[in-house]
Amino acid sequence: MNKTDLNLIIENYLRNPFRSFGLSLLIALLASVLLVGGLLSFSLSKGLNRLSSRLGADVIVIPQGSEINDQTVLLQGDSKYAYLPQGSLEFIRGLEGVEIATPQYFLTTLNSSCCEQKVMIIGFEPASDFVIQPWIHEVLTDKLPKGAIVVGSEISVGEKRTVRFFDHEYPVAASLEPVGNKLDQAVFVDVATLADIREAAKAKGVIFLHQDVKSEGSDSPIYSSVLIKLRAGADIERLSREIHTRFDGVQIRTRKDLFSGLEKSANFLQIVVWSIVALFLVIAVAAIVISFSLSTRERRREYALLRIVGYARKRLRTLVLGESLLVSAVGTYIGLLLSSVAFFTFKIWIGEHVNVPFIVPGNAEIAAVYAVVVLLLHSVGPVAVFGVANKVSEIDAYAALREVEH
Repeated sequence: MNKTDLNLIIENYLRNPFRSFGLSLLIALLASVLLVGGLLSFSLSKGLNRLSSRLGADVIVIPQGSEINDQTVLLQGDSKYAYLPQGSLEFIRGLEGVEIATPQYFLTTLNSSCCEQKVMIIGFEPASDFVIQPWIHEVLTDKLPKGAIVVGSEISVGEKRTVRFFDHEYPVAASLEPVGNKLDQAVFVDVATLADIREAAKAKGVIFLHQDVKSEGSDSPIYSSVLIKLRAGADIERLSREIHTRFDGVQIRTRKDLFSGLEKSANFLQIVVWSIVALFLVIAVAAIVISFSLSTRERRREYALLRIVGYARKRLRTLVLGESLLVSAVGTYIGLLLSSVAFFTFKIWIGEHVNVPFIVPGNAEIAAVYAVVVLLLHSVGPVAVFGVANKVSEIDAYAALREVEH
């Protein structure tokens, strides 16, 4: 394509700005939906894969009335907790088919008036834990130092790498890789450090929703949840019946329960997004075809004159395809700019409201999504008007001029 043809394409685009910009804006909407859909799909898939690899529990036992649904235990967290009945951990550990059972303790989300930041604290038992410590070992090869804490990826630790709770500084041993949910805003501590935080809170006159990890008048600790790893061939239904028979007020969730709900939510979101993409694609292609078909009829004399002054059929086809490419390109870059600003500005808000693990993909994956969107949408215009361009190239110049004169 020479400079003359390029100038003519730009001139034709600007000659009817309402039509040209209207089509470009339609492509911009398609680009926005396509980009957000691609990034959202990658983010949901990455979040689910990361969470699946980290959740090593086959069964989770939680208390009734804890206001937590199938996804929130160890997946998103909740600030309103109940505790499991006395002796539940010891009973579960003695059941047939249980390989490991480990407790966790949840403290009510702290108020910003008493702490540097609003967080959720999850306590674990180092001797039996098989869920949190593998996460920690991904970023901390040494043993967790006494009194140190581990924080989620969204907890800001500053240059001192400490977090203050109740006027006490706690050194941060490591920051975890993102999981894609509210665990990224949590603090993980062993039971000894958890007890120290509770004592510091008492000294400041702060009372948690459940302030003690031991019930009054008993030396037996109480827990927020118990995570179970089963032996091969264990009967989950039998285990569930035995726990329900012994204890009232407990809920039992299997790994399948947890992830089936998450996968259904993720799949539904993706179906909605890609259905919208398909709808916009159909509308955009139809609008471009109709618009260029009408434009071609109006400009038959112009095309005829170009043929008379020496434009080859192939060159005439190039002009039409070039104009459609310009329409697509302008719309694509407008759409990518606007949707990029929106997505990356509100990615935290999106992650908090989709109720599914959500991790924004890495730079290479993001670049791949952008490349696919650019290549696809640059071709939408030319592909849509290819038939129209062929008809233009086949115009009989003298016949077209006579039609206009008459």
